[in-house]
Amino acid sequence: MVYRQNQRSERVREASRLRILAAARKLFARRGYAAATMRDIAKAANTSIGNLYFYFGHKDELMGAMLAEGREPIWAWVDEAASAVPPGPARLAISAYINLLRLLTIDRDLMRLFLTEGLPASLTQRAVEEHLGNLRVIFKENFPEYSKEKLELVLSTWSGASRRCAERFARGELGTDPFVVAEFLVRWNLRALGVEASEIEAAMTAAVRAVQEGEFPSSRPPKGRLPKPTPAVERRS
Repeated sequence: MVYRQNQRSERVREASRLRILAAARKLFARRGYAAATMRDIAKAANTSIGNLYFYFGHKDELMGAMLAEGREPIWAWVDEAASAVPPGPARLAISAYINLLRLLTIDRDLMRLFLTEGLPASLTQRAVEEHLGNLRVIFKENFPEYSKEKLELVLSTWSGASRRCAERFARGELGTDPFVVAEFLVRWNLRALGVEASEIEAAMTAAVRAVQEGEFPSSRPPKGRLPKPTPAVERRS
């Protein structure tokens, strides 16, 4: 009986925590990160300020949790999708393509916050480090022949180009089709790595298929709500 009560209590607490995060995300998108206070967040989440502080000690901590909530389900899905193909360019393409789509679609509001709000340096730095750490693991698994120096150079150029394009897309400077932007970036970066054209084509086919056949986590827009990829970017570029 006690065990069941504990389970129920955990579910209630997790539901309360997620409700706070969802309310805060909408509030930040509407009012901005800097302008929204913890009291505003509590009101938007229909909870008390004390309950809010029970879950999050300060606004930066809440924002960090919000970023993790958006990132971790996608990373789990990426790992599953990538495991279906052999190590190499295809796995890298799947990971890059899906993560870029995350930034350009379901997390576009968070990207705008980073661009327009001047979020605390600690938050920005942690987000960048976590992204680079994940990318570093992917490269080590799929391009093990790279030296440490070459790996870090590749990480810097790959992530730099991707971030710049994501920023310009969030500002509306690169059209409105996220699939065109994501596919172009993946193809461009694979060419820069010296991957053969036939391998790039096969890798992109695997990445597009992973998106078409898979589904974003349940808290995200379901399959079918997203526009279909357009795999002819390289031929048009």
